[in-house]
Amino acid sequence: MENDKGLFVRGSTGLVREAGFVDAVSVNVANMSVGAALGTVGFTLAALPTVSGVNLIAASLIAFTLSIPQIITYTTLTRHIPRTGGDYVWLTRAFGPKLAWLVFGLALGFVIESLVYYSLIAIAGVDQLSLVLPLLGINVSINPMESIILSIVLFAIIVAVNIMGTKYGIRLMTGLTVFSILSLVLSFLVLFLTPRAKIIEAVSGLLPNGYTYSKVASQYTGPYFALGPTIMMLPFFAIYIYPWLNAGPAMSSEIKGRRAVGLNVPTAALLTMLLATIGFTAMYYALGFNFVTAALSNSNINGTVNYWTIAMAASGNPILAWIIGIGSVTWNLAILAYGAIIVVRYWFAMSFDRVLPSFFAYLSPRFGSPVYAHLFDLAITSILITLAGVFYGTFTALYGAVVEALLYYMAVGIAAVVIGIKGAGIIGLRNPSRVTLAISGMLFAAVMGFLTYQFLEYPSIWGGNWLAYGVEAAAVIIGIALYVTVRLLHKRRLGIDIAATYMEIPPE
Repeated sequence: MENDKGLFVRGSTGLVREAGFVDAVSVNVANMSVGAALGTVGFTLAALPTVSGVNLIAASLIAFTLSIPQIITYTTLTRHIPRTGGDYVWLTRAFGPKLAWLVFGLALGFVIESLVYYSLIAIAGVDQLSLVLPLLGINVSINPMESIILSIVLFAIIVAVNIMGTKYGIRLMTGLTVFSILSLVLSFLVLFLTPRAKIIEAVSGLLPNGYTYSKVASQYTGPYFALGPTIMMLPFFAIYIYPWLNAGPAMSSEIKGRRAVGLNVPTAALLTMLLATIGFTAMYYALGFNFVTAALSNSNINGTVNYWTIAMAASGNPILAWIIGIGSVTWNLAILAYGAIIVVRYWFAMSFDRVLPSFFAYLSPRFGSPVYAHLFDLAITSILITLAGVFYGTFTALYGAVVEALLYYMAVGIAAVVIGIKGAGIIGLRNPSRVTLAISGMLFAAVMGFLTYQFLEYPSIWGGNWLAYGVEAAAVIIGIALYVTVRLLHKRRLGIDIAATYMEIPPE
């Protein structure tokens, strides 16, 4: 029951341990979105000033290497502070009451950015569906308004499952993720085991009129690797894959077993790195570096030729093509399914700290789920899907919103340094762990700073527009104003200073 006098809304969250190790790894893998990245990488390659020497295998490995400090940071803090809201709790407790207004604004901006990303994925998922259905013999045409409506309906179905019970939402997310991984592994086997001549013949059928395999391949004459252009691809991995390790930590209080809590982040990160890197390797192996680079970077071709359509065509078998094609879409659904779980945990944690209205932390007695938080999540995401579809007509219009997430992650890295220095007073860290956390946090923040620079330096590539930047700037400003207003109201009406909550680790 709600407590009007305590620092927190209740003495415990009321959430129960519904997630096992496979669920915890799955929610992180879904968060890291490798299937969606493989399907959409061509749109980024087409926007680069040059693709000469851009090697996606090398870019994936470099991006993963740069994410290691974050993996260490999140693993350490998840083990020591396994709470609903994950990095929101670490960040606010590290900076404390004096900077609570700022970190809450950053945190709210991060959550809104997550909703922007789900909007992006919902639209991309419908685009992928309209791309693979003709290859399966189903000729349909989805216009922009139908794409908006279908995107909202897909997310609404997932939200409805989560409202009916957290365990159902977790099982749905895990099932979608596991199937998506299996479909991706199947595509690896197809691309590695099918003779190249057969794959070339099959993929030639995907090319627009006037293009042939040899003609496309001959359009690329650059090297197989150049460091500078490859580094230019790092923001792409920041949009989709390697920084997105926050899902498991955000629901860590609901994960069964200490080992599952401590190992889900590194396990998911390593698995995702393998899936992404092998995927790019499989494309190069099957069709050659020159063709893949030229085809994916050509806007006349990459609308019909991507990782998934290549694998479907190469399979030469309708059953395999159906499994791979469905998998290309379920990757997007898995991302939406994880999003419906995780964003609500942030709303819940903010409400538990009394900053957001207490009904966000309300659990339905019948379903045991945070119903109102889920409905709010659906409403905001639906608005963002509509805005992106109406004003920009493409999911890449929302890429620029990732800048706010990078700034948030940078703040989390700084928070890790603070906790490392004052660890004994916050969570009882021993000296070796404190030093490790402080160093990893410092490196983590530096990497996020570099990626932020890349986004802002090249806005035409990375979706720097008024929608993406405006939504995030408004979210941060609203977050700051909301915190200040709510703090004053609570002082006057309840005699509670909500800033004091940021001095205490919340209960489980």
